[in-house]
Amino acid sequence: MIASARVCIFKCSNKHLKVWVRKISDSSGNGTRDRMRAWQIHSYGGLDVLCMTDSARVPAVKHPEDVLVEISASSVNPMDVAMMGGYGARSLNFVKKLQAGSRDMIEFPLTLGRDFSGKIVEKGHGVPESLKVGDTVWGVVSPFQQGCHAQFAIAPVSSVTLKPSNLSDIEAASILYTAVTAWSSLKLTGELCIQSAKGKNVLVIGGSGGLGSCAIQMLKAWGAQVVTTCNSDAVPFVETLGADCVIDYNDPNAEILIKEAGKYDIIFNAAGISNPVYGDTLKSKGCAKYITATSPLLRNVDRHGLALGMAKNVFDLISSNLSVSTTPFFLGGPTVRWGFFIPFSKAIEEIAELTSNCKLTPTIEKTFSFSELPAAYQKVLDGHSRGKTVIDMKSA
Repeated sequence: MIASARVCIFKCSNKHLKVWVRKISDSSGNGTRDRMRAWQIHSYGGLDVLCMTDSARVPAVKHPEDVLVEISASSVNPMDVAMMGGYGARSLNFVKKLQAGSRDMIEFPLTLGRDFSGKIVEKGHGVPESLKVGDTVWGVVSPFQQGCHAQFAIAPVSSVTLKPSNLSDIEAASILYTAVTAWSSLKLTGELCIQSAKGKNVLVIGGSGGLGSCAIQMLKAWGAQVVTTCNSDAVPFVETLGADCVIDYNDPNAEILIKEAGKYDIIFNAAGISNPVYGDTLKSKGCAKYITATSPLLRNVDRHGLALGMAKNVFDLISSNLSVSTTPFFLGGPTVRWGFFIPFSKAIEEIAELTSNCKLTPTIEKTFSFSELPAAYQKVLDGHSRGKTVIDMKSA
């Protein structure tokens, strides 16, 4: 597909006005279009709020570093399902208002979807020549932006790179959101960007999901010793990821086995458990860290508003740090930290390198067609993932 435009002449008050009307060529051979198919929500709720439309507007390249991508595949992340129910709406809408500036912020219709693979069909003049119209790429969009469960999506160039050649579109679409979340949680929050992971003993809670499976593979690639937990039927799958020790959390002796494999430099909670667990297995000295990707930050703001919600966040973080270990954090004991998705270009570059070298491989549990998207959301909503749930956008 290529971008094009045509000139329309309108007569108004005896004057001819020339208006540029943007059109996107349709690679299916059906001419040009400025509308697209998309799954959107017009209110928050359950699966019934998901609505397919054939008349969503193709998003416009408004900034010099925007890239417009025709989506080939995308995945469904727990964040998408949570946002469908209104999770984080207050915080996300606040950021959207700041980004909109003097323009009105439009909350609905909202298109979900965070990571994708596809082809560039249009780009801003600030996008480097290394990315060209027609290139096959993969990328990720933040929760502050309209998503990619649609035929076209906009992403900043900092979050888009050429797709690794050893990955299919389906495989590429399954990785980035969870991989970037794991990378930023471990490298930034866990300070592995300034301390080598080599030789560190790390416990990953919930190794079978998309986030946990990425974390295990990254940590092993960085040289860490990895212990992980999962459900009984996921043990064979998780063992293929390279973890040094896989513990079935249904085992009556699971807690004993986890303690025997410690003490840990880092515990990474990728399972959605709200309160810190196994804090007594962290090293009491040496800046050990408990990192959770399930922080109460957005939930507190949803419930209490921005000011009170942020105050509650400070209280919750301090309380967690005081309770995680018998050695207080202010005396050098372990700290509790919150990990987040941070779309850092360095993260995507390193993830691309790891996948190209087969040190980070996609873990796909099931693929759905575009028309089956609600079923894919239900699959993620059911939990107990064994990898990622992917949407084949080219499939009806």
